[in-house]
Amino acid sequence: MNPKISIIVANYNNADYLDDCIRSIIAQSFTDFECIIVDDGSTDDSRKIIRRWAKRDKRLRPIFQENRGVSAARNAGIDVALGKYIGFLDSDDCFTPDALKILYTLAEQNNACIVGGGGMRVMDDFKLADATPDTNFTSPPFLVFASSPTEMIKMTYLGEAYRLVWVWRRLFRRELLERVRFDEELYPGEDTCFILEIMPLATRIIETKAIVVYHRIARTAVSSAPFNQKTIRWYPPTLRRLRKIMDAYYPIQYQRYFYRSFLDMMIADCVVRTMVCGRLVRQAASELRPIYGTRIMPTQFLPWPKRLILWLFLKVF
Repeated sequence: MNPKISIIVANYNNADYLDDCIRSIIAQSFTDFECIIVDDGSTDDSRKIIRRWAKRDKRLRPIFQENRGVSAARNAGIDVALGKYIGFLDSDDCFTPDALKILYTLAEQNNACIVGGGGMRVMDDFKLADATPDTNFTSPPFLVFASSPTEMIKMTYLGEAYRLVWVWRRLFRRELLERVRFDEELYPGEDTCFILEIMPLATRIIETKAIVVYHRIARTAVSSAPFNQKTIRWYPPTLRRLRKIMDAYYPIQYQRYFYRSFLDMMIADCVVRTMVCGRLVRQAASELRPIYGTRIMPTQFLPWPKRLILWLFLKVF
C-alpha cells in the first residue's frame, strides 16, 4: 500500500546538518510516510550518511545523481513519489515532532489541496537535541483560503514565519504536482515561480499557526551567501518566467501588488547593494538593461522615486 505522505529532501554537501534533518523525519509522530532523499552530486560525506540511515529505516529511499541543482533534485523525487500528499524539506532544516501529523490531519479533515504551517528560524549551530519541547497540538487553529489573488494577498500578511514562497512548510496534494514542476533553469527564484504557478490550481488552501519546521539560517543557504554575481544574475531569468505565469493566471490587481514588492527587492539588491559595496555595478546594469522598458520588468507598478532611481542607474552605468 502506498504511503500517505512522500517527503522529498534535496541535498548537496550538507553533511554537517543531514543527520539532524533525517532524524527529525524518522522521529515523526505520524509514521505512514516515505522519505525520498535525492543527493545532488555531493562531494562531502553526505552519501555515506544517507546510506547509513537508509539501512536503518526502509521508509528512506535514496537517489544519487550528478549535480544538476535543487530543482532537478526535487523533480527527481516527485517522479518516484508514491504518497497522496507530497512535501519538501531542505537538508539543513528539521521538522518539529508533530509536523506531518498536523499537516496531514488538516488536509484530510478539510479536503485541502495545499496545507501549510510555520517555519521557525534557527541559527547555523542549531541542534535538534537542543530544540525546545514541541508546543504544537494535534488540532491547531487554522485559516481556510481560496486560490483567488485576493486570498493570496491575505496569506502574505500571516507573518514572517509563514512566507508564501516557502515550499518546505507545506504539503501538496499529489495531483497538483502532475501539472507543476520546479523550473530547473532557475536558482534562486525556483520556489517563487513554483508557488505562484501551483497556487491557482488549488481549490482550497489551509494555513495553520502551528510551527512545523525549524528553518536553519545556514552558511550554505542562498540567503546567507556573501554578495556576489549570483545575487544579481537570477533576476532576469526569474522575471521572464514570472511574466509567463502572471499572464496565465493573475489579473492586473495582483500583478500590481506582486511586482511592487518583487521589483523593490530587485532594486535593493542590484542597485543599492552594488552601489554600497562598490562592485558589480556595471554587471548589474548590463543584466537589467535588456529587460528594462519591457513587460518582463513592469516598472509602472513602482512608485515614481524608485522608477527614477532605476532609470538613472541604468543610464549612468
